[in-house]
Amino acid sequence: MNLTSALADNGIRLRSYRPGNHKLPCPRCSASRKKKADPCLSVTVFPDDRARWQCHHCQWTGGVGGEDHQPQRRDPRMTYNRPARVAAPERPEKLLAWFASRGINAATVERMGIYRTRVWFPQIEAEADCIAFPYEWAGVLRNVKYRTAQKFFRQEKQPEPVLYNADAIEAGKDLIFVEGEMDVLAMIEAGLPNVVSLPNGAPDRPEQSEKRYEPLATHAAELEAAGRILIATDMDGPGELLAAELARRLGKDRCWRVRFPAAGDSQTKDANECLMDHGAEVLRECVAQAEPWPVDGLYGVADYEDRIWQMYRGEGPQPLSCGMGADFDKAMKILPGQFIVVTGIPNHGKSRFLDQVAVSMTNLHGWRWAVFSPETGTDNHIADLCEIRAGRPFHPGPSERMGTGELGEALAWARQSFHFIDAADHTPSIDWVLERARAAVLRHGVRGLIIDPYNELEAGRPSQMSETEFVSQLISKCKTFAKHHEVTVFMVAHPTKISNPAGGKEPAPGLYDIAGSAHWRNKADAGLVIYRDFEERCTYAMSRKIRRQPVCGSPGSVRFWFSGATRQFDPVPGSYQTLGEKADPRPIKAAA
Repeated sequence: MNLTSALADNGIRLRSYRPGNHKLPCPRCSASRKKKADPCLSVTVFPDDRARWQCHHCQWTGGVGGEDHQPQRRDPRMTYNRPARVAAPERPEKLLAWFASRGINAATVERMGIYRTRVWFPQIEAEADCIAFPYEWAGVLRNVKYRTAQKFFRQEKQPEPVLYNADAIEAGKDLIFVEGEMDVLAMIEAGLPNVVSLPNGAPDRPEQSEKRYEPLATHAAELEAAGRILIATDMDGPGELLAAELARRLGKDRCWRVRFPAAGDSQTKDANECLMDHGAEVLRECVAQAEPWPVDGLYGVADYEDRIWQMYRGEGPQPLSCGMGADFDKAMKILPGQFIVVTGIPNHGKSRFLDQVAVSMTNLHGWRWAVFSPETGTDNHIADLCEIRAGRPFHPGPSERMGTGELGEALAWARQSFHFIDAADHTPSIDWVLERARAAVLRHGVRGLIIDPYNELEAGRPSQMSETEFVSQLISKCKTFAKHHEVTVFMVAHPTKISNPAGGKEPAPGLYDIAGSAHWRNKADAGLVIYRDFEERCTYAMSRKIRRQPVCGSPGSVRFWFSGATRQFDPVPGSYQTLGEKADPRPIKAAA
């Protein structure tokens, strides 16, 4: 079925089916509304004959085209307050004169619907005169942001999370991200209308609330279809933090950094200041001279000096505890952006151990995860995560199972922290999985990706390509994704059948025993082996490779007891023993 017919089956008929964003009345809700001609349905057509849509009134979402396309579904429980339009917005001369002093003419103020009003500000517990910046999207008023002369800010209560000037996003065209409404206006004055900003400004420290980035999820389809992303946030600490997070979520491979001019010891802070101090032509030049993130090609030491000083001061990405106990921290810590391979004999607990790592890192660091786990199944996987979160079994058994209240709390927690990639009716390629993981970074800010296991991925390869080359390319794709988005990728890979001529206890596999290629050992940033000793009734977690020693730990073995009552691995205190990368891979005998 072609795209035209597929859309028609959903009641959607476009004037043109060219790639890009299209607006039209929603076939589900427009007939029952007074404004029947309101173009409340936004349809994005992609070059590969896919389309996605979202109604900004009834919240209907969906997609067609491509056998593997799965549309995003907005949480139906979320409701937003939409402000009423002001019938006769006031734009007194004093207001227009203030904007003129900032390089913004009256026509731009009127075009963007800006006006003067008076509202209550909780910061001063009083009403105050202020400027109102309406947030429109697809012909609907979604939010209004207010600013006083003293730079107090507030928005409407529970507004729909949208970008300022969101209608400027166009498929295939460059999009500029700035830090605030005044910078958006400055770019428009300079003849650069494809510009947006987040409503909540920049963070003053890393890892702030996810709420700041919710508009990225609202506009995910449009942002994915846009061309280059030109990041023109402020030239200060918070602006750089915001720029780095935008690049991580939107993909560093498509982001460019706009920098503003410095004159002596004075640094131009933002787009509006550049317009005022240097003029529209210089602002356009700054955008035209944006540099790739990072600059492709040859680098000098000066390009890295800021990052080196950050590392020296303990700033920037730091190795993080897995939350599996102090002994395991000696064996392995996680650095954002790594590729980690996890192996072990089937049914020795590697998936369960990795789930507990994910739960612990969510609790400790607020991480969010994307999970591709077809062997377990999404329903079972969510139940397993709830067990670890609640510390009680999900199913009836010898130990008391979790109650309905505990399950409800665990599900609410999991809903915020885990997002599942499910191919449903086909075996996906690594490209398919990474494409959906990229969307999860943009929409949900995920920090970790679990692919469990490798052999559930589509293994087709050109006839002239060996499995070793295929695995090498697969790992390279994962590492590129991890680097661009600062997402740690965990790949579970099964070992080959290990010979045991002496009989007796089954030996633990090493990283070179993973099926398919020695590249699992050679190219991974870290390698973890999970081994269950059935005689000792314990589990060994062995870090077999740590590229970044000693900051990320040193190869070693740690013992764990698995509790059926809590459904968790409990570390045995003082059980860490160093292994060394070439040590005998069999588990170290427990001390008496």
